[in-house]
Amino acid sequence: MKSTALLYGADSALTSAVLGLLIPEGWTVCSATLVADALAVVDETVALVVLDANADGAAALLGAIRALPQPMAGVPILQSGGERLSGVTAMLPNNSATQAATIQRFAGALADHALRRPPYSPFYTLVRLLGTDDAAAMIARFADALRAAIAGESPTKDEAHRLAGLAGAIGYRELGDAWSAAEHGGADAIANALATSRATLAEIGDGEVSRYRQL
Repeated sequence: MKSTALLYGADSALTSAVLGLLIPEGWTVCSATLVADALAVVDETVALVVLDANADGAAALLGAIRALPQPMAGVPILQSGGERLSGVTAMLPNNSATQAATIQRFAGALADHALRRPPYSPFYTLVRLLGTDDAAAMIARFADALRAAIAGESPTKDEAHRLAGLAGAIGYRELGDAWSAAEHGGADAIANALATSRATLAEIGDGEVSRYRQL
């Protein structure tokens, strides 16, 4: 499954730069110059929006996207030109090398289409919000907390409560539910939370997070 980007505006230099970066890496790039046409494209498969701030309707499109339901509202929006608009993820530099780096920060490696495939993983959801480095660091700290819980003796209610909150906030809902049950349950609930933690650690270590940070 290819990754999809939306390019809004008619600036020929910007269009050439974006196409030159994404098309060779297997992306599909949709272009629009009208807000209605652009919004018709935006769904959960769109991994990136590049917005020409000088194009008519740019601010209206930005506001409309941010008002959509999740996950569409959280799509990374990179702005080219003009004063930074509220709700933009980051400004797109003019240099092609730094353009690629900025895109990869919030969309993952250009060739890593598996990362961006719906339904979104907890890691990719964080990438869209924080950038790849910060997302990987947050997951790494979470993994350390899980290892400590597994290595220690029976966790306390406070520890279970903390892990339930962390897991839920990051997006590991099943693990969050398991630790919430462990907070209020007995030995069986704790054993289940620890087993689910081991499975989650294996997923983190063998999955997409490991492609971006050594855990």
